[in-house]
Amino acid sequence: MKQATVTQIEKIWLSNKEAQVYLGVGMDFLKNLRSSGRISFFKVGTTVFYRKRDIDKLIEKNRVC
Repeated sequence: MKQATVTQIEKIWLSNKEAQVYLGVGMDFLKNLRSSGRISFFKVGTTVFYRKRDIDKLIEKNRVC
């Protein structure tokens, strides 16, 4: 019998909690990023999502040295 292969899928969308963990920041900091327009976000109902690539761009844009 042929064994099934599992393909890993890279996550594109992050929830608030996932974005906090990914960045290592608290909810207040993340809310500040949203309200200041420093990071794009999307809402489905009351749930907020972020594109992982937007978070990565934010980090790259704030490079020091």
